[in-house]
Amino acid sequence: MQDREAQFLDALYLGVRDRAEFDQALNVLCTLFEVPSAVLLDFDAARPEVSVQAAIGVYSGEALERYHRDFALIDPAPPAFIARPAGTAIPTRRLLPEEYRRPSAFLGEFFRPLGLEECLGGTLASTNGRFALVGLHRAPERKAFDDDDIAKLQALMPHLSRALQLRRAFLSLDRKAVALSEACERLAAGVIGLDDENRSLFVNAAAASMGRANDGLAIDRQGRPYVLDRAANHRLTQLAADVKAGGAGGVARIPRAGGKPSYLAFVAPFVLDDGLDNGSQARRGVLYVIHDPLSREPSAPQLIAALFSMPVAAANMVAALANGESLALYAEQTGISMNTVRFHLKTAYARTGTRRQAELLRLVTAALRDLADHRDDRR
Repeated sequence: MQDREAQFLDALYLGVRDRAEFDQALNVLCTLFEVPSAVLLDFDAARPEVSVQAAIGVYSGEALERYHRDFALIDPAPPAFIARPAGTAIPTRRLLPEEYRRPSAFLGEFFRPLGLEECLGGTLASTNGRFALVGLHRAPERKAFDDDDIAKLQALMPHLSRALQLRRAFLSLDRKAVALSEACERLAAGVIGLDDENRSLFVNAAAASMGRANDGLAIDRQGRPYVLDRAANHRLTQLAADVKAGGAGGVARIPRAGGKPSYLAFVAPFVLDDGLDNGSQARRGVLYVIHDPLSREPSAPQLIAALFSMPVAAANMVAALANGESLALYAEQTGISMNTVRFHLKTAYARTGTRRQAELLRLVTAALRDLADHRDDRR
């Protein structure tokens, strides 16, 4: 028994970052209690985008979808569990005796047809609209949950609560990291980040492309930038050293081969927060933002495609309409049929949430105008 509990705790805490391990922890929990199904729910009404839910066994998959669709609102257990003190467990036969004396639609039409008879569960946490629940479901052939089962689950509930808190935090951070990475990859400027020990944290696509061109700027195998011109490389190194010493960094010009205009590199600090309060000065990484004066602003079709996640063919047609062309003229100039043009138009409506051509054009021209105004102001 102790070996299985240790296995459960190992999988549970590994599951903070690894969903497969999290599911494995639930599988081990089912084995510990000799039940065919288990669920974990962590929900924050204020931040539903980072809610966590896991289900194993007969309660998962299609059954879980059916539960959400048809039975979640009439399930009497969750509100009854939430009303009890966090960290306490109880079987539903004790919690909801009337439910078993006079079975409701939930018990008779959903729970028992799944081959389940009773739930041992409880609230892991419940504060300010956020609550976490655990539930173990036994089949009729297993003996009813008793005081030993309750005590055993209550001993594990603090670990479940902590693991869900950690998993929520990591999921939130992962979402932020993915969003920032996606935004960084869309920039025309090259972006390189190094930590306080000169290790590469990220190199975006534009910076990687500049490095591959090898016309003044290079990026080594560890993802660190260096300049082929010795004087310019010394300047870049000095700016990075200034940042690490607490300075603001500065600007360096990077000469290029063939008489091309120099790259312009901004070197600046960014704080590295490891979540540890050790009383020392905040760790500082080095951020390089590299501009290529030869890079061209994206065309209107490219902007439309990027802004509205629109296929290139549809974006080309919308750009032509925004430029005053008619659908018929666009079809004639591009050599495509009107049926194809209408298909592109339907796609554009779907991607922009519009229904009429005039509405589509107002939205697109306003977006292009705002971007143009922004670029003019920046210059």
